[in-house]
Amino acid sequence: MEKSFGSLRQLDHHGRSPIRIYCNDESDDYPAHWHMQYEIIMPVREGYSASVDGRLYELLPGDALIIPSGVVHEIFAPEEGRRYIFMVDQDVVYGTEGLPGIQHLFYPCVHLRGEIPLCQEGAEYLWQAIREDSRKEALTDASVMAWIRLFLIHVGRGLFAAGSESRSEHRHQMNENFLDIYAYITQHCNEKMTLEDVAARSGYSKYHFSRMFKEYTGMSFYDFYLRQRMLLCRQLLSELSLPITEVASRAGFGSLATFNRVFKQYEGVTPTQYRRLRQQRLEDARPDAE
Repeated sequence: MEKSFGSLRQLDHHGRSPIRIYCNDESDDYPAHWHMQYEIIMPVREGYSASVDGRLYELLPGDALIIPSGVVHEIFAPEEGRRYIFMVDQDVVYGTEGLPGIQHLFYPCVHLRGEIPLCQEGAEYLWQAIREDSRKEALTDASVMAWIRLFLIHVGRGLFAAGSESRSEHRHQMNENFLDIYAYITQHCNEKMTLEDVAARSGYSKYHFSRMFKEYTGMSFYDFYLRQRMLLCRQLLSELSLPITEVASRAGFGSLATFNRVFKQYEGVTPTQYRRLRQQRLEDARPDAE
């Protein structure tokens, strides 16, 4: 289902860089599609519109929209305008300590409005990444990655803080506890995990933990657990040398049939189809690709 339309295909022709930045001034609309990367859209002249998970977002200059990997979206462009588009490989997120545990906060997308401090401060990280990318000097990729990671960390902190209405010490301690729980689930999502076990680890009763978890994440414990396991599956499938059976085993599935069924139910494509899409993107990114 992943497609590149019109000029956006240029995003796949920046070699093997984990972050690709494109200054887009085209008036093309892009039908429903999804990416294996995070996509960040930042208009700088005129607006831009995106339909994400069935909801329309109107972006103004100064806004930013973060669309995580695997989320279906459409894009609608004005006749004239300019915006920067960042494509960020999942490895950048997975390789940043703490981010995998709060990825759920970014789904289905994050609309940062230009008038709020969270966006104003975060936009400076994006501009620094753009400046670094334009220099094409030694360690440019590393510098760009550092600025994008700072941006995602900055936004993640803001989203997590927004979920807390109280600044009391007790509430702060609960925030820290839940961050530890998120990290634990993410690190062990390939293992059998029950609500009772994780609630006991948190120090709360099963029912209190379940209610608080839903309040903090917007989803049930089991939905969060499955989402983290699917994110792990995507990461493993991106390692093209790993056999599908090995991916299923590392992700904690007892059989290939169960892995295929659950993955397709959640992602809409089979693991093999997902991997083919990934491989096709890499082939398109080769310098000699048409």
